Amino acid sequence: MVFFKRIVAFFTFAVTVIASWFGMDVNLQKTVAPEDFEVVSYAVASNIQSPDSLHTEDFDIITTVILFGCVTFDEAGELHADTNMLETALANLRNAIGERDVKITLNLLGPGPVEYTDWNDQMAKLALLHNEAFASGKLEGNIKALIEKYDFDGVHFDYEYPISKDAWKAFNKFLVKLDKQMPDRTIGIAVSTWDVGLNTQALNAIDSIELMLYDHYDEEGRHSTYETAVGAAEGFLEKYIPLDMVHFGLPFYARPTDSDAYWYGYNSYYNQLDENGFYYDESIGKTFWFNTPDVIADKTQYALANGFGGVMIWHYSCDLPSSDPNSLLGAIGTAIN
Repeated sequence: MVFFKRIVAFFTFAVTVIASWFGMDVNLQKTVAPEDFEVVSYAVASNIQSPDSLHTEDFDIITTVILFGCVTFDEAGELHADTNMLETALANLRNAIGERDVKITLNLLGPGPVEYTDWNDQMAKLALLHNEAFASGKLEGNIKALIEKYDFDGVHFDYEYPISKDAWKAFNKFLVKLDKQMPDRTIGIAVSTWDVGLNTQALNAIDSIELMLYDHYDEEGRHSTYETAVGAAEGFLEKYIPLDMVHFGLPFYARPTDSDAYWYGYNSYYNQLDENGFYYDESIGKTFWFNTPDVIADKTQYALANGFGGVMIWHYSCDLPSSDPNSLLGAIGTAIN
């Protein structure tokens, strides 16, 4: 099934690119049926160390969990796992999921941090470390061994950001090598709309793209509104990537209107929002705007109506149980059905 999806994705990519060369308006994107629409949620491992941190009914809606924050790799291609955290989180997830057909993939974070003078300098230095890891000849084998040891369904990468051509070239080459090592497991990557350097071989090697449609603001300082998210997503359509492998990113957190470095989980403030979704924190003098259930539902309906393969949530522990009428995940389930 994974192989078939990749063949379809590659064919769609190739045809749309060739058509664009000749000025033809060809759209091979297909509408995804509600029963095939994926709900992918990151789960931060440190936040799900207790069984009570998970709600079994949530996995009637969630189709894939990306376990985050318990394994990294270094520039030598070696993996570093917090084994106790990983195993506890994984056991809690599997217990909450039960017999449901919900996939669990493992997110890997790369080498860092680095000293830097500005953002571009930081990304350039991180790219050098990532390139070294990708060229080590060890990383793909180490990943395969860990994925098989714990029987994960696949692996995800949050590499922010390989902004240079050389960095994308190294990343693309590695993704192809990794796919050959474990063709029966899925590979996913997280990207922003403006930073996509996948070549055809890498696109054929991966199975999903988590599209980070957040951490951007409108003129009022509102974080990831429906309009800004859809506007960014529509720009992504020009990338000639099949939308049925792309998951529309949804933030279950808020940022202040001045874009300062604060991230407030929805479940801690949902009952303190005004009628427009704002919360003012007097202790720090900052205003936050949240994606409320109606905004999340509208984004989900947009993704479903426009051929996206699903939605992606950052992150699980920021929400209420889906059975709560104020739940964001519950709003996704209602929008799909």
